[in-house]
Amino acid sequence: MSEMPDDFDPALSGDMFLKFSDEAEMLSVLFHDVAVEWETVTDEETGEVTKTPIAFESRPRFANTDIIGVIYRPTGNTLTDDEGFEYPEQAALEGFHVNIRAEAPIAELETYRVYPNQPVRIWL
Repeated sequence: MSEMPDDFDPALSGDMFLKFSDEAEMLSVLFHDVAVEWETVTDEETGEVTKTPIAFESRPRFANTDIIGVIYRPTGNTLTDDEGFEYPEQAALEGFHVNIRAEAPIAELETYRVYPNQPVRIWL
């Protein structure tokens, strides 16, 4: 995990920390289907060629997309596994998290933008 530089101001940066309600919402906002295979049909009478997409692939809408997912933080409690080893209990934070790097903030993503005090991951 990288430390946040002291002079970093996320409000002015194109680096955006985003939080969605769940993975499905994130996929609907940040990804789109792109045709990757077409069926080509040539009209025998006119010679007109028609291409119809028949296979699609989900791709990110933004070049620099870092999917964090669900973030877990220690609760302060200690648990013990079946072999007697202790480990810190972790609890999921609300939401599904993604970082976007752009030259400037992306207006359509402002609804999802958050400003964490301690980001789990940052762009270097």
